Amino acid sequence: MSAHGKNMRTVKLLALLGIVGFVIGATGATARDERSRGGTTQEESVESALRQARRLADELLERVRGLLMAELEKGGYEGAVRVCSEIAQEIPREIEARTGASIRRVSLRYRNPKDIPDEYERRKLEEFEQQHRARALADESFEVVQEEGRRYLRYMRPILVGPMCITCHGPKEAIPSAVRAVLAEKYPEDRATGYRSGDLRGAVSVKIPLDSKN
Repeated sequence: MSAHGKNMRTVKLLALLGIVGFVIGATGATARDERSRGGTTQEESVESALRQARRLADELLERVRGLLMAELEKGGYEGAVRVCSEIAQEIPREIEARTGASIRRVSLRYRNPKDIPDEYERRKLEEFEQQHRARALADESFEVVQEEGRRYLRYMRPILVGPMCITCHGPKEAIPSAVRAVLAEKYPEDRATGYRSGDLRGAVSVKIPLDSKN
């Protein structure tokens, strides 16, 4: 074969290798871009869920507080017990029906058995207790978890005992007899007394699905 023919074969081979290399490189870049976009999408999903969890926690606390204050201004401590332990259960149901997010208040020392924490919530409440004793209580806690094949954002915000809570949650001797009677009737296994202002009462717990149900 002539030198010219060999040179032409070399040029064609180099060109072919260049095309193959370009295709491989482009394919790799595309795959990386897709993975990057997928990661960005997941991050955006988590950030969006976190913003929603914060809004819903605000909404629940503000609505319960508003109803509670209205009852206390009437001087109706029995009504305040009902708001705190019964009506406060209706608000989360309404929020869940509207948004698809699960939200509730939980406590290690619960009054309403519906507020008993699950395993995850119990662990976080115990962490909050440790932080509170160390005077380093976090404002919130959140993470992505895998449960039954689905990803969820789990969000918790600690609740502290305020001065207005003592009438129904303080030392038993400081609770008015009328309130004690209501508690004994409605919640014979009540564990939510003996608190002082500033104690950790429990937490708001929010659970938001991050992907569709299969």
